[in-house]
Amino acid sequence: MTRDETALDELWRAGARQELVTRLLGEYGPEILSYLLATLRGEGDATEAFSLFTFSLWQGSAQFRGESSFRTWSYALARHAASRVLRERGRKRRQVALSGLPELDALASRIRTDTLSYLKTAVKDRVARLRDELEPDEQALLILRVDRGFSWPDVARVMADGETPGEAELGRRVVALRKRFERIKERLKRRALELR
Repeated sequence: MTRDETALDELWRAGARQELVTRLLGEYGPEILSYLLATLRGEGDATEAFSLFTFSLWQGSAQFRGESSFRTWSYALARHAASRVLRERGRKRRQVALSGLPELDALASRIRTDTLSYLKTAVKDRVARLRDELEPDEQALLILRVDRGFSWPDVARVMADGETPGEAELGRRVVALRKRFERIKERLKRRALELR
């Protein structure tokens, strides 16, 4: 048992239920939310599942039997919450409030906000670092096509460096730019996997 788990175990044995759940959320909440985001692939579903997880953590703390680590138990509750969200997908979203426990509800809300903000920033930073590895023309191609939503003929026109290509030449350039774009995407995917 890790040092953190020992402290959690002491709280559990003392019957300090609110302190236990508060500590569990503080210890494992951000990683649980990251797990839910990765498995549910949607911020709305993940935050709903996190809300259900928090409620289950509180309710289940009275029945916890110590047959697994608190971390394992927390992930099991999170997985159950994710399954429930998937089963009920399409129904009205709800955030489950921990009535009578405003401190715990506020902590769960803060974890959601901080973790989502951090993850968005981390992803943006990673994408920016990957893009910085590209040649200027490659960056321009990505910006025009992905960020700005230009059509392929318009990308070819912009990338023509002041020339006005005829229709046949424009078609050839579009084909070449699409192939180049695919190679860039593949290279970025490989680099992203290396950076994980």
